[in-house]
Formats: sequence, C-alpha cells, structure tokens
Amino acid sequence: MAHFKSRRPTNNKRKKKSYRRTSKPASAQATDYGGTGQEAVYLRSLVDSGTMVVVVMTSGEQICGYMRYYDRDCFSLGPADGGPKLFLRKSSVRYLYEVTESAAQA
Repeated sequence: MAHFKSRRPTNNKRKKKSYRRTSKPASAQATDYGGTGQEAVYLRSLVDSGTMVVVVMTSGEQICGYMRYYDRDCFSLGPADGGPKLFLRKSSVRYLYEVTESAAQA
C-alpha cells in the first residue's frame, strides 16, 4: 500500500493574521489635547501666578476669577466677586483667556 501525503499540513503552526494599522478618525485627532503636555504647564502657571482669567463656557456665559486647581477633566475657579468656588468640567469650556491689568482697571 502506498503512502499518500494528506492535503492538510502536518505541523500545527497557524498562519499569522496580518492586522492592518488603522489611524484615529479625523475627529479624534482634532480633539487630542493632551498630547504635548503644554495644557498642564499653562494651567500650572495660572495657578502659581494668581492671574485673573475669564472662562467662556459653551453656553456663552463668561466667568471671571482665579485658577485654583486643575486636573485632567476639570479645574477649580475662585470667582473674582468673592462668590463660591466653582469646579468646571473642561468639556463645558469653550476657551479661557487672561485678563491684563489695563483691562481689569477699565
């Protein structure tokens, strides 16, 4: 009787699957703010210097005060008018800017 090779491979090695690397969608790339670490450096400088800032919320409301604390998702603002201290989520903030001394006096 003749010996025939089977059609299946005799070794149990499986073929490696090739995974295609996918890049992040354009929307995810545009909102990746934590990449450079410069946001934390800037917020730390605001906390240390005691500079007054104006925070513009996504609703259009503007809050003026001093930066007290920050972390990855939120920061604390001590309002300039002496009101209660606020915790603001970064996702609800449109932008913030520093108030210069000449603008504060006017």
